[in-house]
Amino acid sequence: MQIAAKLLAELGDTIEAVKAHLAKMDDHTLNSLLEAMPGKSLAGSAEMAMTILIYREIETRKRDGNVVQFPITQR
Repeated sequence: MQIAAKLLAELGDTIEAVKAHLAKMDDHTLNSLLEAMPGKSLAGSAEMAMTILIYREIETRKRDGNVVQFPITQR
């Protein structure tokens, strides 16, 4: 059981690192990466997980792009 917990923790850390890396990519690179992913992949595979993370990052950018940012002034 301890081995499984350790592996799950490492997997979680790796997924967070990939998400952080995707967040740093420019839009063109992110879309190019998405195009390079296979059209179909096995459920639970690394390819499927990566594709989902890419789609989530793209959706986050679309959603956050619709928000108007106002400058914060110091008083």
